[in-house]
Amino acid sequence: MNVLFLNKFNDYWKEKFKHLKEEFPAVHFTATYDPKERPAALKAADAVVSGRITKEEIENSPNLKVIFVPFTGINTFPIEIIRERGIVLANTHANAPVVAEHAVALCLALLGGIIEFHTDLKQGFWNRSIEGEDMWVSLYNRKVGIAGFGNIGQCIAKLLKPFNCHIIGFKRKPDAESSKYANEITTDLSYLIDKSEILFITLPLNESTTDLFNKERLMKMNGKYLINVGRGGTVNEDGLYESLKQGILQGAALDVWYNYPGKKEEPVFPANKPFWELHNVVLSPHKSSHTVKAINAMIDDTFENIRIYLKTGTRGNMVKHSH
Repeated sequence: MNVLFLNKFNDYWKEKFKHLKEEFPAVHFTATYDPKERPAALKAADAVVSGRITKEEIENSPNLKVIFVPFTGINTFPIEIIRERGIVLANTHANAPVVAEHAVALCLALLGGIIEFHTDLKQGFWNRSIEGEDMWVSLYNRKVGIAGFGNIGQCIAKLLKPFNCHIIGFKRKPDAESSKYANEITTDLSYLIDKSEILFITLPLNESTTDLFNKERLMKMNGKYLINVGRGGTVNEDGLYESLKQGILQGAALDVWYNYPGKKEEPVFPANKPFWELHNVVLSPHKSSHTVKAINAMIDDTFENIRIYLKTGTRGNMVKHSH
C-alpha cells in the first residue's frame, strides 16, 4: 500500500505524519509538494491525500483507490471519473461546529446592524432614532430555515436553541438524527422559503444545488434575511443582488462567493455585482472554518479516516456519489 500526501505540511501535519508512519510500518508513505514530482508519485499511489486532483491526474493514476480530502468541500474534484473508477472519496466535517458559530455570528451582525452602527459611530454619527430604519432586529422567537441540514446545519440549530427559534430543516433525505434538532424537517424548498423569516444556507455545490436559489425564488423572498456559509454557486448572483438592491430581501450575510483570488496578489472583488455598495449586506472572505482549532480538527479527522482505511479497508467520512 502506497499512501501519498500532496498537501503542504505545517508542523502539526509533520507530527501527525510521523506518528502515522510509526503506527503502520508496513505501509509506504510519501509526501511531496513539488509539482514536478507529482505525476510520478501519483502513478505509484494507492491512496492520496490532497485538496485538489484533476481528471487527467486520475486517468494517469492506475492504482488509485481512495482520495482523502483534508477539508469539507469537494466541488472542485472531478466527481464523474471518481465515480466511474469506483474510487473512494473521503472528506471531513470536523469544522462543522466552528462554521456554525461563524454563521450565527454573521446572522447576529446582520440583524443587529453591527457593521453599519460601528462604521457610523467611528464618524460620530449616532443611530439613535426612536422609530425608523436604524432599529435593529432581534433573532429571538424567529422562524429559521436551514437549507442543508447536515453536520453544519444541525450545529446551527443547536446554537439557536437559546434564542427560542422555530427551526425548519431542509434535507433531501430526512433521518431520525436530524429530526432531533429541528421543530420540523421538509424536503420542499418552496415550503422552507415561505415559512422562514431567516434562511441559512449550508449546502454543498453539485449538480442538484447549483443555482438552486434562482432569481425567481430570490425575487419572492420579501422581508427575509439570507446567510450563506455553504457555496456561492448555490445562490444565483444576479438574483441575489437585485433582490437586495430592490429591498425585497431585507439583508444577506455572505461568507462564500463567486470570485476567488487564487494566487493573485492584487485585490480581487468577491463578485461580479457590487454587493459591497449595499448597506444591507455583511461580507466575510470565506473565513467560517479559519481557526487554529478547526483546522487542526480537520487534520485529525483526515488522519483518522486514513487510519480506519488502513486498518479495515473501509472508509470514515465517505462522500456519497449521488447523481
